[in-house]
Amino acid sequence: MSSLLRVADAVLLCAALAIIYRLCLRQAQPSRLPYPPGPPGYPLIGHLSGPEGPGGRSWVTFRDWGLQYGSDVIHLNMAGTHLIVLNTLRACSNLLEKRSTIYSDRPTAGITMLSELCGLGWSFGLQRYGPEWRDGRKCFESQFNAHAVRKYRPALSREVSRFLRNLCTDPAAWEYHVHHMAGALIMSVGYAIDVQAKDDPYLNAAEHAGECVQKTLVPGAFLVDILPFLKYLPDWFPGAGFKQKARSWRKSIMYIRDAPYDVTKKRVADDAESVPDCVAKDLMEKMVDNAKDPEYMERVARSAVGSMYLAGADTTHSVLSACVLTLVLNPNFLPRAQASIDEVCQGRLPDFSDYEALPHVHAVVREAMRWNPVVALNLPHRCTTDDIYEGQLIPAGSIVIANIWAILHDPAVYPDPESCNPMRYLRCSPDGTVTLDPAVPNPADVAFGFGRRICPGRFKGYQTVWLALARMLAAFDI
Repeated sequence: MSSLLRVADAVLLCAALAIIYRLCLRQAQPSRLPYPPGPPGYPLIGHLSGPEGPGGRSWVTFRDWGLQYGSDVIHLNMAGTHLIVLNTLRACSNLLEKRSTIYSDRPTAGITMLSELCGLGWSFGLQRYGPEWRDGRKCFESQFNAHAVRKYRPALSREVSRFLRNLCTDPAAWEYHVHHMAGALIMSVGYAIDVQAKDDPYLNAAEHAGECVQKTLVPGAFLVDILPFLKYLPDWFPGAGFKQKARSWRKSIMYIRDAPYDVTKKRVADDAESVPDCVAKDLMEKMVDNAKDPEYMERVARSAVGSMYLAGADTTHSVLSACVLTLVLNPNFLPRAQASIDEVCQGRLPDFSDYEALPHVHAVVREAMRWNPVVALNLPHRCTTDDIYEGQLIPAGSIVIANIWAILHDPAVYPDPESCNPMRYLRCSPDGTVTLDPAVPNPADVAFGFGRRICPGRFKGYQTVWLALARMLAAFDI
């Protein structure tokens, strides 16, 4: 017992020395400019965890601090690491877009649990800004730019039709069907793999990995993100239970990257002609096989398709579920949307030829994305050099987070923001024609991120939700 206490004392002493050392390095400001305002935290060490917020919603607390301090930008000292929170679209545009050359990196600090221990460092979304990330971006852009994404519409239509049949068979399990459709579409488009109707191993792994991302991306949720040296604690040490969680999540995360890619790779090697067009096959044939360094490019392609699989399935499920909730909360809107579909489609199911003619469907998708954003706080950016914004210092190495929720709940842009109201996006002309109101900003312009780190799958993601919702409205009452 005494030896165990001596080990504990030694670890705590090392922790204290490490914190003091980091503070001495980081707190010496290279100028006399102040940091952006924010709650001071404890003397010397600042904050050891992120804010809980009402109901665990830290983004609400970040927004409230911005109002309290009268600033678009909030600063917290997280045990020597500078955390910068951007609460307005103006601040995000000025920093993450107009100064994207210095705000496009990803931090290593603050995501130790997710990136290192859980193994998601391979993900395109978490990679540092550099050559491998740029090559991964090229992979994404070649498959999912606004024009290229059209080639996957037949697969999208097929999976949505299967989704409708499942709803007919078992409407009470609608949420399971939504989740299954989202995952099945990703597997079809990404790997030309048809998933099982029940208990599919790919979809189960994606769900488990999605849980990991949700729980680890909240700033300060795991102490190891603030004090990275804790990752070296032995598993038996008190407080090291996070390592057991990480191991469990890591299995699913690595399975997502490798298992479906290896299956498609073998099928292509055996008989490429028999494999339908999909992202993995296209990248293998056009980028990997012709690369100067095939091993490197295969790693890039493997990570790119795996990132699509991990991010796309969960977000599509979440947004479409939020669309259903939006309709439930607005029962008077449902018959209007259905009447507009009946008028345009004349008894057939909607397709992408109706994309511009069904504003009610767009209004529901937009309000679902605004009122209940899938990602309330976006993936953290990292400032690579000292920057000055409105007379305040943002030090090099700062973790910079956009408060997506706060931006989409700005009452100056969206009056009565806590109310779920799809009518806010529509306008009616004197002749009775209903169209989208161009004066109301599209939440999709915020929900998918900013600058060079904007989600490259945004076109496919939005179109998937739009078609699924349009056909649900055409075929069912909710």
